Amino acid sequence: MKKLLFTIGLVLPTLFFAQQTDKCDLPEGYQEPKPEKRLQSSLKRVNATINDLRKHIAVENDCDEKDVVFLRISEQLGNGMYSACVAGKPMKYKRMGSVFMRANENPFDTSSSIK
Repeated sequence: MKKLLFTIGLVLPTLFFAQQTDKCDLPEGYQEPKPEKRLQSSLKRVNATINDLRKHIAVENDCDEKDVVFLRISEQLGNGMYSACVAGKPMKYKRMGSVFMRANENPFDTSSSIK
């Protein structure tokens, strides 16, 4: 009886947590946040606008541009943080100057470079 209860106590939580996945469930008619027009016109000179980021994300994740939906936009002239739903998965990106990268990447990490 103890083995049965132990097995049930171990298997049920494992199955429960295995079913949970990170997905963006956007409501019907979701409106993306609008970026500031003046800032976007300044960023246009260096190809660092929201549309450029959308293209970058689509190429990096091998999906269409229409599958990239922005959830949160926080940007300044020199940097920015972006939360996006990419083909149903939440992702975070950052901009440093005119360079886009995932939020968890370190551009100064030299351990992964080819020697």
